[in-house]
Amino acid sequence: MQSTLYIPSDSYCFSCPRQAPFKLRRPQFLTKTLGSSNSLKTSCEHEFEGVDGPISTARLPVVIRRWGRVSQYLWNGSESRLQLVRVDGGASSLCLNFDDGLNNLFALCSSAVRDFFIPQKVSGNYMDYVKWKFLHRVFSSALQVLATQAMFRAIGIGYSRSLPSAAALNWVLKDGLGRLCRCIYTASLASAFDTNLKSAVHRSFAIADNLGEVSAKAQIQMVCFDNLGLMLAAVLNILCKNNQRLLAGLPFVVYPIFSAIDLFGIYQGLKHVHLQTLTKDRLEIILNMWIQLGYVPSPAEVSKEEGISFPWSKGRELWPIRIGCLDPKGRLPKLSMLMMQSLSSEDFYFICMEACRRLTRPEQQGILLCLREGASTTDVISGLLQACYVRKKLLLNRTRWKNIVEDCDTSDTFVREWFKVVEDSKQSAQRDLNLLNEEMLRLGWTVKNILLSAEEQVKYRFVDD
Repeated sequence: MQSTLYIPSDSYCFSCPRQAPFKLRRPQFLTKTLGSSNSLKTSCEHEFEGVDGPISTARLPVVIRRWGRVSQYLWNGSESRLQLVRVDGGASSLCLNFDDGLNNLFALCSSAVRDFFIPQKVSGNYMDYVKWKFLHRVFSSALQVLATQAMFRAIGIGYSRSLPSAAALNWVLKDGLGRLCRCIYTASLASAFDTNLKSAVHRSFAIADNLGEVSAKAQIQMVCFDNLGLMLAAVLNILCKNNQRLLAGLPFVVYPIFSAIDLFGIYQGLKHVHLQTLTKDRLEIILNMWIQLGYVPSPAEVSKEEGISFPWSKGRELWPIRIGCLDPKGRLPKLSMLMMQSLSSEDFYFICMEACRRLTRPEQQGILLCLREGASTTDVISGLLQACYVRKKLLLNRTRWKNIVEDCDTSDTFVREWFKVVEDSKQSAQRDLNLLNEEMLRLGWTVKNILLSAEEQVKYRFVDD
């Protein structure tokens, strides 16, 4: 078999018996011994032409990534053999340096532990997520064991039997009743949440087609971290076993501390989860940045802006946008009627004003986006983008528009002005839509589907008389 590899620029001819000549890249020489000949002959009678002496050591242009280490092949001319040397700042290979056995052993163990817990190809924020997940799972597991143990002691089970019973019951409750409660809770919320939120979290970390590997490593991490939490609870019990008063008050002391650490770990861990799936709130953040700053934010930027959403914190901004159905008892029934009358069979949504009623706050003006049955994802993005443009125009003269809504002004002048705002914003949305979709796809956003809550999924049906 004959083959030839051509490397441009300065190279040397490497001839070997029974093989065609090879073109090799100029090696990087570490040390060399000067001689009178202009060529180097190895023990295999291979010859490097143009070199002023025999090479004792040379790095070859081949790098291997394996087990979390980066190594490069090295030619040892004095012994006429190849060696593999680490070039990532770690210890050298065992065959080169026997004095670094302890360092090599530590590096090997660290690499083995990392490969056991961490997937091969994940995003850069995965390690930070795992660190906070470790904190959360360890203290959560220890807290559950201590709380269950306190329950057993309260009903009369002694110390010698309460800890094993608490550990056993903790696993039963977590694996059995815990799953049942999650199923009931998820079913009650229906499509308000992602159908498989855990899978979406794992998918956000996978940068290759290794979702199964990421999910498997997550299960390993959870089991190991929970066992460490069980060990922590056992150690605390052993330290306090000679003082019954201290042992009885142990749950009251550690409960607020462990709970605070647990919640802090959850909150910090969620900061490193950058979901690419779109919800109404995430899409609104993207569209606002697109309108105001002219670019599409990455999932990491949206995660920082998103924060924790509480029911009582929604709608605090001026002219909040809501997706849903129209309230027939609104303050501007004539305007709503005119908007519905202007619909055609080609429209898959319409936008109108509404007055938002909150239990804890006074009535507030808002924008309503009503979606039609059969509306595609593109229609949802286009409608929400148009609503954001409407809000931008209303905020330019917010006092006047606020007074119009509060006074229930439905004069012809106001109606014409409102329809002009809607039409101008529609043109702006149509102008930006294609470029916006391209930028969102480029940054990894999942634009094939938008996750809407149960109220946001209520749509109207167009009846053409």
